[in-house]
Parts: sequence; structure tokens; C-alpha cells
Amino acid sequence: MKMKLTKNIFLALSLLTLAGCAEDEFSRDLQNPGEKPGEGKAVFNIATEASQIGVITRADGEETTAPIAELKWLVADKNGKIVPHYYGRVNDQNTQLSIEGLPYGDYSLLCLATLNEAEGISFISPEYVEDPWIVNEKDNQPIDGIFCYKKVPFSLGADGVNSEVILEHIAAKVSVDIEMQNLSQWRHIKKVSVTFNEGIPSSLEAGGSYNGSNGVESYDIYDPSGSFTFTTFPTDQPVSGYVDIESSRDNGEDFTQRYDFSDLVLEAGKIAHLNLQYRHPEQESGLLYVATQEQWRFDISTMLLANEPRSKFYNNKERWFYTTAPLQVWICDDGKLGVRYYSPYTLKDVKVKACFNKISPEWVELAYFEEVNPFMEAFLTLPITEHDCVFNGESGRKVKIPSIPELTPNDITIQFEWDKDDAFMNKVAKIKHNWYIRFSAYGADSGHPYWTHMNPMLCRLATGLAYDMTYMFSTQEFIDEFKNWEGKLIDAGHIVTLEEIQQRLGWQGGLMMGCVHGVLGLGGGQTFGMSADRYSNFYPDTTPVGGNTFNGARQTIFHEFAHCLGYGHDGNMTYGEAWTVCCAKVLVELGWADRLPVSRLADITRLPME
Repeated sequence: MKMKLTKNIFLALSLLTLAGCAEDEFSRDLQNPGEKPGEGKAVFNIATEASQIGVITRADGEETTAPIAELKWLVADKNGKIVPHYYGRVNDQNTQLSIEGLPYGDYSLLCLATLNEAEGISFISPEYVEDPWIVNEKDNQPIDGIFCYKKVPFSLGADGVNSEVILEHIAAKVSVDIEMQNLSQWRHIKKVSVTFNEGIPSSLEAGGSYNGSNGVESYDIYDPSGSFTFTTFPTDQPVSGYVDIESSRDNGEDFTQRYDFSDLVLEAGKIAHLNLQYRHPEQESGLLYVATQEQWRFDISTMLLANEPRSKFYNNKERWFYTTAPLQVWICDDGKLGVRYYSPYTLKDVKVKACFNKISPEWVELAYFEEVNPFMEAFLTLPITEHDCVFNGESGRKVKIPSIPELTPNDITIQFEWDKDDAFMNKVAKIKHNWYIRFSAYGADSGHPYWTHMNPMLCRLATGLAYDMTYMFSTQEFIDEFKNWEGKLIDAGHIVTLEEIQQRLGWQGGLMMGCVHGVLGLGGGQTFGMSADRYSNFYPDTTPVGGNTFNGARQTIFHEFAHCLGYGHDGNMTYGEAWTVCCAKVLVELGWADRLPVSRLADITRLPME
């Protein structure tokens, strides 16, 4: 028994074909006993050919080339027999293969790379180039993976070999491209499956030929990203089959539509497209429904990202808001639905209703957003501008509206609402002082000694600051604290009353936010400039609960805001730790209780800026 076990181990070692085994005497084909044939070194620099097959497209639309995940290799002699027992190694990046200890002679390098993780495949140890190397073990499924292969003849002598090897894609990609009359219908698709009428190869030989046959039946390729693709070994002849798309209706009822195809050419390294015109019973619906997972299909972006140019965030036509209306929804001059949301929080269940003024007096469902993201900006094509539409009316009946290709703001009146339980919007609803907020460079480009530029993050911080200030001045807590200072707040020799403050807050109208350096702040009228650290240290959570609510940032902010209200330095509305202390105390205590619209600095700084 011991002798048999030893023989089995020896046999297993003699069949090893991959790198990692040191050469020994059994690997030598000695021409003359007692002589060692020459041994050389071969170095191969490995890369993959440029092709869309090896490009990964993410849901955000960005593309990246897939690196080599795993590199497998064999060496065959001139008779097609796999050569055992030599030393080889692959670098960590799978981009260079070095082989040593191989006797001089003529060979072929057989190189196979996987570019992604593929399930259900086996790698066989072949003895000859005609033997299978990679085999698909999955029933009724293609070998869905990205592979590259190359057979490279080489002659090894005393000078060695140093060669570039460009691996070629050996799989064909199939892309099911669905054309949709209304982008909103994408949310209904639940499953996409493919069936081929003909068999496809199931294995790749070591020498690069395809063999075997495997069926593809009801192969599910649905992907929430919306990229319905798979890879398969190529075929000698075009194939036919069908695509089944399982969908749901608005009422939740499921149904399946079948789309036949024929003459589909599957070529190695190429993408075969199946173009399908999607059919849905409610495809005439005029509702623009933006599902969260389908947002990437629409013209949706984010405001005030790190790379947003000054020409945009200083543009008062593009970046502005009122503190009582963070959400803006309107019909653009080009007929698109415009949306902007100045908030660091996600808003859910946003419904837009419309009345087509010249056609029907009934209000209908125009758009619905499952979620509106923080600082979202969108310009969306309405289905009514592309085809006749049927809308759900408030009365419960269906309202048919003819297509309006040249839709203008005068053609339609809109209303919108949102999740009634949204915490941020419910706080904003309590704001009494509707300030107009925008951003400015002031004298930053003209050599002014104090003005410098805002940046997108400072604009975001200034947005939260505006909500918090207007909210705080609207609370009973502010009134109660002010009464504790009644008779003690003085400007230019007169006592500042609560009635006077309330009147001036109502007159304020807005702030134009800017950034300063060299001084801590500048303010007056609607001019409001803060140093960068003041914008961040303003927030309540920068002070530990129970700590001193009066810090340098809040002193500066309420000092400059007193100038905006019309107060000067002759009194304690700016200096003197009176008005500024009063305001800081109310602000921070409201923040500690999470009662401000934006109580935490991190709620803004946590958001992606790229």
C-alpha cells in the first residue's frame, strides 16, 4: 500500500502544467547521456487588447478597464504536448511571466487570463493542445466571464526570449438594449432572460479552439444598474432565440412579453446588440416617475460639488433659494421640468401636479420622485413633449392630453408636495422670515484686501446657516430669551425692543453670502461675509452639550448680522457680549435638542463632494 501511494504522488507531480515547479532531471529530453542540454530564460510582458468587452460600465456611466484578475499559462512543445516541470513566476500585477530552466527548443506559450470572477467554470490540466483547458459546467447558461487568450510560438536559445504578448478576447458579449418610450417605465422591469435556439461551445482547448455544446435557456441577465449583458463563447454560425421580459403594471400585476430574434452573430471580442422596443400596457402614461434605483437614467446631478465652477455658484440665476422654500420645481423655457433642492437631507415622496391651462381644467399627476437627493439638480424631459399622453386626474378619470412639443411655462401650471412627515421640511415650514439667499465673490477678483472666494463647501455650510438663523429667529425660545435681555440691549443711545427686532427681521429680505480673510467678518444690509472657519464653527455640535454656547464663530456671525439689521458699534448689539450672547445661546440649545433645520455640521460635511 505504501508503494502504491508513492507512485500516485509521483504521477500527480508529473502531470503538473502550471508555474511553481522547479525543473528536475525528468524534464530533460537528453540527446546524449551525461550531457545537459542548454537552458534558457523567457520573459513575456502581458497585456490585454483594447476592447469594449473588457470595459466595465458602472451605473453612474463611468467606464474602467478591467485588470487581469488571474493569469494561467502552459508551454507546449513543437508536437503539441504540454511540457511539464520548469520554473516560472508571474508578478503581482499579472503583467509579466518569467520562465527559467526550459531546455533550448521550439515551443508555444499558451496564455489565458480572466478579467473578472466567473462562476461555474473548471480549469482542466491538459496533456496536449487539443485537450480542454477551460470548461463550462453550468447547465443552460453561457460561460459568463471575460477571458483573454493567446497562443505565442517562440524559440528558446542562448539569448533567451523577451517578448510582448497582447492577449485577445475570446468571448463574445451580448447586450440587450431596450428602447423605452417613457423612461419611467424602467421601474416596471423585474426580470430579463435570454434563450438560444442553438447550442454554443462549452469548452476552450489549450490550443485555442472551441469545442462541446451547451444550451442557453431562460438565462436571467437582469441587473439593477440597467446594463443587461452577458458573455459567451463565440459560434461559427449566427444564433436565434428570444428574450423574455417580466414586468409589472402600476397596480402591481405582473406580465411577461417575449421578443424573438434571429441571425445574432457571436464573434470573439465583439459586442452583439439585441435592440428591443419595449412594450407596456401603460406606455402612453404621461407620468414622469423617477424611481430611486433608476435616477441615473435621467438628467440628474448634484449642486455645489467640489468641481463646480465659480461662474455657476456665483450666478444668481442658477444658485439661489428662499429659506422657506428649499425645494424648487418649475417648467423651464425649453419645456423641461426643473428641480433644485437646497438641503443636506434626502426628501421622499415628492409629487408634482399640473394643470394644462389651455386644454383641461383638471389637475393631473405630472411627476413623482421616490427620493430627491441632497442638493439635487435635475432637468427632465416630460413625456408630453414627445407623444400624446394619458394622465391620472384628481377626479379619478383618465385625462388624455395631445403632445405639446414646444411646451412653455405658460402652457402649464404646477403644484408640488412632499412627505408630510419629513423632519427637515417640517422645521422649515415654521420659518417666518423668508430670506433670499445667494453667493458672491464681492471684491475677491479686484484686489480687495479682505474679500476672498467662496467654494462649494462653504456655500453648502452657508445654506445650513441661513436656515438655522431664520428658524431660530422664528421660535418662541428666541422671544423668551430676548425678554431676559429686555432693557439691556442698546444701540446709539436707545433701547432695542423686541418689537423693533421683529420688524427689522421682517424687513431683512435676504443675505448675499461671501468669504473674507484678514478679518473675521463683514456685514451690512444684505452683505454678509464670514471667514471660512466661522461658517463651520457656527454649528451647534461643534460645542459639547452643556458647554459654553458663546464662541468666536457665533460672536462674529451675530455681530455682522446686527450690522445687516442696521445696528452699529455704538451700543452692545455688536460688541459687548449682549445681543451676540443672546442669539448664540438660543441657537446652540435648539441645536442640542435637534430642533434646528441643520443641527449638525457633519450632516453637511458627510455628503460626497465628488
